[in-house]
Amino acid sequence: MPASSNGIQIEARFDEARIRILFTTMEAMQTFFKEAVAHGAFLLQLNEEPEPFATFAFAARAASGVELNFHAMPVQTFHRGKGCEAAFQFTDWSEDLTRQLESMMGPSPKDGILDKAPSSPADAGENLGTSPIFRIREMEVAQRIQLALKADRGDRVILCRDTMAPVLLNLLSNPQLDAENVLAIAKSPYASPDILQRVASDRRWLANADIRIALVRNPKTPTPIAQRLLETLPLNELRTLAKVGNSKEDLRRMALALVMKSHSPR
Repeated sequence: MPASSNGIQIEARFDEARIRILFTTMEAMQTFFKEAVAHGAFLLQLNEEPEPFATFAFAARAASGVELNFHAMPVQTFHRGKGCEAAFQFTDWSEDLTRQLESMMGPSPKDGILDKAPSSPADAGENLGTSPIFRIREMEVAQRIQLALKADRGDRVILCRDTMAPVLLNLLSNPQLDAENVLAIAKSPYASPDILQRVASDRRWLANADIRIALVRNPKTPTPIAQRLLETLPLNELRTLAKVGNSKEDLRRMALALVMKSHSPR
């Protein structure tokens, strides 16, 4: 779907996990990649929300028509009216890609795009505006673990996508935690079995059907817990889980048995 802002046109094919960024001016391209390369991440205005942690193939096209290809994954989404602003993290950026980028941009007063990057985390935060994802990315793991205990709503949304299990574990001790946060943790590929077991032991969260579904679907959820929760899921979800390849084999068989039981005469 097409979207545009600040000299950038975006063509997204979510069904194919492909996004093309067309820069209408060289200045727009320079501004975009200065911040992106400095932080290993970037923000895009999109018309719909991308699947979290899915790897997208990007093609960045300069005004000259030359393209730069790389991969990135969405790690956070901020809803903005009818659309959203998604934060993507590079998955394969390299020095070779930096050289290709500099070649695409041509001669400039300063040689090398990295020379134009913010000189400090504080400068970077000022340039990137109000989005907290880049501020949190600058933190050490120990700092994020401590932040998780007292994080406000905006920071919690970001920390729920953290790749470190101790951060997710501390989030569960945050007194301001809400069901949306817990759902993101239950879906996270970085949540450990202990974390998922803790979610499943809290009656507040098990009252939420979406959280129960996420726990059953997460392959790291201990099988006995997933089996227990399976019996509480709606029939349409059981039908999905009963299909080959959608879940662990023992859970798939159990889901199939529950579906067949629901159709048997009483």
